[in-house]
Amino acid sequence: MLTLIAAARRKPGMTHRAFLHHLHHVHGPLSAANPLRIRRYVQNHVFDASFGTEEDPAHLTEFGRDSVTELRFDDMEALAATMSDPYVREVIAPDGARFSDLPSALALLTRTEVLMPPPASAGDAAPVKVLHFVHAAQGLGQDDVVGRWRAAHEQVLAEAVRGCVQHRRVPEDGRALRHFGAEDEPPYAGVTALYYDSENEALTHFPAYERALRERSDETGGFYDPSRSFVLYGREVTIF
Repeated sequence: MLTLIAAARRKPGMTHRAFLHHLHHVHGPLSAANPLRIRRYVQNHVFDASFGTEEDPAHLTEFGRDSVTELRFDDMEALAATMSDPYVREVIAPDGARFSDLPSALALLTRTEVLMPPPASAGDAAPVKVLHFVHAAQGLGQDDVVGRWRAAHEQVLAEAVRGCVQHRRVPEDGRALRHFGAEDEPPYAGVTALYYDSENEALTHFPAYERALRERSDETGGFYDPSRSFVLYGREVTIF
């Protein structure tokens, strides 16, 4: 299963609330009206974020994001057919340009693995979801990063987490990324999605999890770059 993940920022002059309203109530229904070969479409509405580490005042990440879109596909053929369809080019893409700041878009294609089944999402009762965008350490191959990342994650995962999904980046020819405005293959190893019962639980637990993950990374020579990684706190909204 493939997941196309896009972290978006609102256009200049637009409020966060207006952005989310358009994303949810205008853009979402346009996609639901003609799903094409998208297996699942989820929006993550961001309410808080963090970037870098407390030990690194010279942070290197542009982290301001208002939402994260997840589009699930059965395979690469389904992804290519969807992105090349006239409905995407003539309806979905033009609407996206009305509210999303395309030059700042960050998109990556990932292979998804459920490490701990997440709780059901149901409107306002949806669990809190923390998305950790893990920037690969310089000089390491994707396989090395993913192996060390997975091992470290398993060592530091705590009982507070209600679900966990790991999205590992896979190569992409760029067409799907350009749909969201991204031009180049991103230097991120992938995204970890952790689920919690409440905002307070997420904001309390995740920083401790991330510090422990960083310590494990240091012990192995560094598999990711905390200065270029960032974290988004949001609630999941299932469109279809």
